[in-house]
Amino acid sequence: MFTKISMPSLSPTMEEGKIVSWIKKLNDEIESGEVLFEVETDKATMEYEAPDDGYLVKIICEVGQTVSVNSLVAVISESKSFDDEDLKVFLLDPKIIEDKHIETNNISQTNIDQNKISQVSNSAKLTSLARRVSEQNDINVSSISPAGRKIRVNDLFQKENVSKNNSRTFISPAAKIISINNNINFKDIIGSGPDNRIILRDLKMTPETNENKLRKAIAKATLYSKQNIPHFYLNSKVRMDNLLEFRKKHKLSGNRYSLNGLLMFAISESFKAFPQANCTYSKNDEFIVNNNIDIGLAVDSDAGLKMPVLKNIETMDMNKLSSSLNNLIDSARLNSLTPDDLKGGVISISNLGSFNIRSFDAIIFPGQTYILSVGQIFEDVVVSKGDISTGNFMNLTLACDHRAVDGVLAAKFFSNIANTMEKIK
Repeated sequence: MFTKISMPSLSPTMEEGKIVSWIKKLNDEIESGEVLFEVETDKATMEYEAPDDGYLVKIICEVGQTVSVNSLVAVISESKSFDDEDLKVFLLDPKIIEDKHIETNNISQTNIDQNKISQVSNSAKLTSLARRVSEQNDINVSSISPAGRKIRVNDLFQKENVSKNNSRTFISPAAKIISINNNINFKDIIGSGPDNRIILRDLKMTPETNENKLRKAIAKATLYSKQNIPHFYLNSKVRMDNLLEFRKKHKLSGNRYSLNGLLMFAISESFKAFPQANCTYSKNDEFIVNNNIDIGLAVDSDAGLKMPVLKNIETMDMNKLSSSLNNLIDSARLNSLTPDDLKGGVISISNLGSFNIRSFDAIIFPGQTYILSVGQIFEDVVVSKGDISTGNFMNLTLACDHRAVDGVLAAKFFSNIANTMEKIK
């Protein structure tokens, strides 16, 4: 009858989270997949989606409160009508009582009838959220055919239903909920997403606040990394003439390979050559060698810096890798990443070449073993056997966690990356 909502673990190093905002309010009807609240982690501010249908009947953690991972945050009820004593019994579960954030002093353990269970029929045609959206936007719901047993918000904005209601408004689920709860009229907003779809960055919110939250999360993660991960750095000047010719040739045939995609390909090939390098060091002094090749990429978006991870690259050819990476970058910039997109990875790429940066030393993201710093491509003098010419080069710097890899293994792995980049034809 009741479902516990606990603080999720959204990154390998996350120990606690801060409730930034409640998207749903107390007693609101909830459908599985709808955004319940926003939580600030050690990586970024992320949305948490409801796992089940029901009603939000109790909020344990208020906005601004920080709680440990797996602490109880809220309770969802299957039905809107329920016996208060049943809820008290649910909250008196010993595992829940141990949580310091729950007030149990005023909960009586006597005169509780555990057999009292009330249920109501969800026979309404619209969900409560869909009703609010339809009323706010003067949408005639009589002609809408829902995908499920009820009309949900997504049904209101399906293309076939939009044409019936003479409306051209497309809006992402997260942007819809934020606009409703902040009294933003999105009807006249021109979206910047596909098909003029309104996304979060189109809403006139408070970017300074979001930026501050993100900066705090980045500060916490980088401070932890520098204090707890013994970094050592390897540098290489990689010749890029063959790779540039490769990209030019394939661009003419319609295949656009990004530099980041080709770097991921080279890293994947190097992990295959040196599988022991595909490892991580855990807090329990354990060394884990990974079978999958998962690589992260630092992506700058309107919502701030994000580090999504492309999974299972070992199964991809170059074309599949390129298209999958493009989709992941689009998701990061459209604020549609899932928590799983931000988890895992042994290595990440940080590319500042577009800012005319020749070289830099990035900081390893907690939970990973390496980060590859990528500078701009530049022309330089080449001296070979007394002959002087010019060539195109790029500086790469690999930061390594000395707990997980020693200098020899890291050098072999890194040299293989550089050699693979130089030999791509």
